Amino acid sequence: MKVLHVSPTWFGDGSVVGGAERYTLELARACARLTPTTLVSFAPRGSRRRDGDLDVRLLRNLPGRPSRLTGNPLHPALYAAVARADVVHCHQPDTLASNAAMLAAASLRRPVFISDLGGGHIHAPSLRFPVLPRATGLLLLSQYSRTIWQDAPAWRRPARMEVIYGGVDTERFKPGPAVVPGQVLFAGRLMRHKGIEHALAGIDPDMRMVVAGRPYDEPYLQMLRRVAPANVTFRHDVGDDELIGLFGSSVATVVPSVYRLWGGGETRIPELLGLVALESMACGTPVIVSDVASLPELVEDGVTGFVVPPNDPGAIRAALRMLIDDPARRDAMGRAARLSVERRFTWEAVARRCLEAYGA
Repeated sequence: MKVLHVSPTWFGDGSVVGGAERYTLELARACARLTPTTLVSFAPRGSRRRDGDLDVRLLRNLPGRPSRLTGNPLHPALYAAVARADVVHCHQPDTLASNAAMLAAASLRRPVFISDLGGGHIHAPSLRFPVLPRATGLLLLSQYSRTIWQDAPAWRRPARMEVIYGGVDTERFKPGPAVVPGQVLFAGRLMRHKGIEHALAGIDPDMRMVVAGRPYDEPYLQMLRRVAPANVTFRHDVGDDELIGLFGSSVATVVPSVYRLWGGGETRIPELLGLVALESMACGTPVIVSDVASLPELVEDGVTGFVVPPNDPGAIRAALRMLIDDPARRDAMGRAARLSVERRFTWEAVARRCLEAYGA
């Protein structure tokens, strides 16, 4: 079985370094270890390379179509890539690339599956609704994501929906350095739905917080820098190896995502999964997550971390104090977190769920 994954953006400096892009890359790598797999994305210049067992093709973005952040690149070679595949798996359905791949697969009578990773946004969102019902099924990241799709009218979505969750490379993300007393970590893109300001307001003077992530919203970043106390360090250039070290050396990772955004406005989908939480748990570090969207599905409150109300710095502070003041409890929760990932959230397990859904 030849599997094709299609994503408008890819994980790297030339595109977007985000959870959706990491998810697509890691899932494609895991699929490639089980069956021939190609990942197609887009870049200003076309290229092709091997990533272990995975064939990675970057198609040249058509002139006049910006290739970064809009999520709407396109190239006619995408049709040929679909034609060579037995199964097509599209990511970020609100994009022209995914819509085109879905239509091509339908016209060629190829099974086509969709994972909603957010991102993108085609110029006329209603265009996707005639396309989505043509898909064989939705392979979703969480039960919460499933509820979002179930709210859509039946004629606007595939009838078949399955939850495959997401995973972690447990060979790379694993316990490592000794914990630095009082060190707290936030890791992720610096965007309003991440609720980072509530974590900043929840740390005490004896704590040290590292905010590791790339900024994608300049006014939000400037606000965070204004309100951050002196014991907060911002890092915008953290690679995977250093990130793994930060996970392992932190008392806890805070994932304070929110529905109500700084500056006004709301979002219904602040987290479709929460890969950062899983990566931290794989490193043996408990996570403090807000009670929004999919995050409570990942963390067992009081066992692998804490689930706290959103927009609540006091609750974050109380959870941090418990972990800092009781190192034995923190270590026990870290071991339980690692075990939970090994049992439920490996990429091999996700890839096998995909292959089962594909009909392999």
